[in-house]
Amino acid sequence: MNNIKLVSAALVLSASSAFAEDYTITSSVTVDADASAVWQVIGDFCDIDDWHPGIVSCALEARDGAVHRQLMLGDGAPVLEQLVSATSGESYTYKIIEAPLPITDYVSTVAISGENPTTITWAGTFKSDVADMEGAIQGLYDGGLGAVASSFDN
Repeated sequence: MNNIKLVSAALVLSASSAFAEDYTITSSVTVDADASAVWQVIGDFCDIDDWHPGIVSCALEARDGAVHRQLMLGDGAPVLEQLVSATSGESYTYKIIEAPLPITDYVSTVAISGENPTTITWAGTFKSDVADMEGAIQGLYDGGLGAVASSFDN
């Protein structure tokens, strides 16, 4: 939840640099479970509110012929994301359309590999002129994947 607060705090910061930096963030976790069981938890584009502790709600909607999800973060901030591509049982890629975050060009992929154990990887790229956004997005990824891993612990 501290990462959500960090994201909120970053919203208050004004851009001090005229040039945005490019960031690449990757987080992964390996769980002792079949790939199909892992995909059952994370594979639906709008089930993120079931497995990520920082996402309060998710609603699917169609806009201009594309699938979108409207997220509500734990601090009440809305985020609109568009599904870019999906391969059932393997991965989906999405981009942020609207968010109260000081980032642009955000594109991310959630993917699984292996059969048992299964590795979940969440990787994204974005631009920002607020250096704290790198840690905030990394924390968002780590928090989500940590929660998924915990759900498979016996």
